[in-house]
Order: sequence, then structure tokens, then C-alpha cells
Amino acid sequence: MGTERQLAILKTPQAFLYEEDGTIADEILSGWAVEVEGEEKNGRVPVMTHYGYHGLVNPNCLLPVRKEELKERASEEMLVVTKRMADVLSEPRVQGALLETLSRGSFVTALGTKEDYTRVKTASGCEGYLASCGLAKRKDSDGYLLAKDSERDGWFLRQKRDITRDDITEAALAYMGVQYRWGGHSGDGIDCSGLVSMAYLLNGVLIYRDAGILPEYPVHEIPWDAKQPGDLMFMKGHVAMYLGDNRYLHSTGYARDHGVVFGSLNPEDPQYRKDLEGKWLQAGSIFDEGGEK
Repeated sequence: MGTERQLAILKTPQAFLYEEDGTIADEILSGWAVEVEGEEKNGRVPVMTHYGYHGLVNPNCLLPVRKEELKERASEEMLVVTKRMADVLSEPRVQGALLETLSRGSFVTALGTKEDYTRVKTASGCEGYLASCGLAKRKDSDGYLLAKDSERDGWFLRQKRDITRDDITEAALAYMGVQYRWGGHSGDGIDCSGLVSMAYLLNGVLIYRDAGILPEYPVHEIPWDAKQPGDLMFMKGHVAMYLGDNRYLHSTGYARDHGVVFGSLNPEDPQYRKDLEGKWLQAGSIFDEGGEK
């Protein structure tokens, strides 16, 4: 018998994952699950996220859970925060005391509704109210962490893809104006691959978190001229989402923009960046080539 996996969920509103050299690799949000992959060293433990990404995190941010507890989340009414930032209040009214602030993409458990508010329990154990208009049913899953070793190969490719191109682009556009943050995944700072991966995660599809195409994830290369809205555009170290009509959305650290902005492939468009000319290398999609869905 193998050793039982050490599983945990993030109990703080957000936390960074780090590389061995101390640079930021990623950011995880409240309620996200991880697998602890080793012992604590220099105040951090190695973890793997539910979308298969690795990094080091402060263990004080984690709440250990059993496999059975993580499985139970699938049958509970798990919700995801859809507002850029959302305050958990002590009462179902704007005058309630602020208990916790969560970013878009955080997971909470629904406990009931009262008028325009939903009573929730956060990963920290806090119970309070969130405006119902800023919540939606969680669509992705912790299945990769729960799968047997023999089932992990190809798991991301087997995800259900009940998703449309409009779903993806709308989710990405909701981050418009958010500042650029290296490794960011949240509503108060996000990087290029964080933006596109969150747009897909919020719609139930887990893609590779970095700016590239890996065969074990659902994004596959397509001809450059075949790209449609919701598909991805790659250059070395950068990724953007194509919107159609030669326009795209990306999160860029470029000094003029420093955040989520529109871009253009049309040299006559004011949003065209000549410094990116000739750097786009490939396009990728989760849809069959030419698919309209």
C-alpha cells in the first residue's frame, strides 16, 4: 500500500507559491486544494495545485484535509466568487461588519440565502454573507488530486468541456484594468498566463498555468489563421487571448499599460504594439480545429 497523500486547502484569502530560488511562481486563492509533496524547509513546503502546478508555500496558510473531506466538496454547494473582490459580511446588509475579503476565483460553501445575500462558509471557517450577484456555481474540480496515480495520465485531457467561446472571453474581459502582477492569479493582480488560465478555470476547464502548450493539457496547437475568439496566442514567455477582428486581451508588464488591456494585430490600430511585431509564434485552442462552440 502506498502512503496516503497529504492534502490541504488554502485557508487564507490568497498565498504565493515560490520557486526554489525565492521568486514568485504562482498564486493560489482561498479554498483551493493542494497536495503537500514534502517536508517543510526554510518556512515553506512543496505543493502541487489542483491544476497540476508546483511550488513552495508557507504551511501556515494551509488547512490539512483528508481525502474523504475533499471528495465531499464535490457534493456540497461549492460556489466561486465572481466579483473582482468581495467582502464577507457579518449580516446580510451593506452595514454588516467586514469579516474577510476574497478575490474572484475563491471557493466558498453555500449555507443558505437571505434576500440578495448568500450565507457562506469560507476556507478559514468564517461564516458570513456575500452578495449573491457576485457568486456562481463552481465548475472546475479537485479530481486530479483525488485521482489514483494510474488515472492521472491524461486526466486534464478528459475534462468535460461544456464551455463556449463567449464564456471564455467574457470571463477574461472581467479582469479588464486589473494591474499586472508576476505570478498573480487574483482580482488585485494577475499575469498573462494567470489571466487566461483563470478565464478557463471559472468555466470548468483547467489548462496549463504557464505561457506554453504541454501535451498533457487540453490546449493544442492550431494554425495561426484558424484562431477564433477564446483561443490563445503565444510568444516566448507570453500568452494572450484572441478576441476576433485582429484584437486580443492580455495582462502585460509593459510600462505603458502594466495590467490587463486590449491589444491589436492591425498595424493601423492605436492598440498595436510594434515591439511585438514578428514575435507571435503559435496559436492554441481547446476546441477542434474550426470548431464554432
